[in-house]
Amino acid sequence: MCRRFVAVVPLGGRVVELGICMRDLPVAQVVRLGKFAEEHGFSSIYLPETGNRTPEGGLGGRSPWISLAAMFAETEHVGGAVGVAAAPFRSLPHLALSAATLQEQSGGRFSLGVGVSHREAADRLGVPFPTSPLRWMEVACDELMGQSRFGVTFGQGFPVLVGALGPKMVELGSARSDGLVLNWLTPQHARETVELAREIGTANGRTPYTVLYVRLSPYEALHTDAVNYDAMANYHHHFERQGLTSPEEVVAGTCLRSDDV
Repeated sequence: MCRRFVAVVPLGGRVVELGICMRDLPVAQVVRLGKFAEEHGFSSIYLPETGNRTPEGGLGGRSPWISLAAMFAETEHVGGAVGVAAAPFRSLPHLALSAATLQEQSGGRFSLGVGVSHREAADRLGVPFPTSPLRWMEVACDELMGQSRFGVTFGQGFPVLVGALGPKMVELGSARSDGLVLNWLTPQHARETVELAREIGTANGRTPYTVLYVRLSPYEALHTDAVNYDAMANYHHHFERQGLTSPEEVVAGTCLRSDDV
């Protein structure tokens, strides 16, 4: 499994920050990573929600919410984000309250990334998947943005970022949220997506905050990750839209090999 990422964060197309994204680390390691990031000039730590059933029927995937709470308690400046939360698997009010709690604890350093997840993940957990992911995300954006601005009674102001693959979700996130979390993109498609986000955001009076995950690992870990993601229909179509027809092409087009760095 590929476990190490670099999150590249263009802000309004002008400023670029570097953050770190890691999957399913023990809490103590997340705390150490946060301290490392703070000491070495990284802007943020992104932790995706990965909890699901294992092939053997058990459960795997540590809570990014608890890990970030521990990290915030031991750091002063570095930002932290759940990026992204599998939002349909819990109620929107509970998502907003969890985000507000971390926003309050961190003194305004938290960001909430939300995505609709994938039908395959929902099936493994035995929970319903939205019949219309776009419509579901519209409702989620309106609810979470409203709660962040003036709904919750504490911890207001946390940014809401939409995990987006296809152009329709990119447009929705750019128009109705604070920004986007992008994944598995070639440099060309990253530029095109950021430009689309900027255009849609400008038309709606927004400057989207755009996060791009770029994987950095040994080749075998990258290849295994590409194979696993390609098995999910949404990601398979995401790769095809970019002309990537095999895991080898996905790795070559979207990732950085630590062997070569």
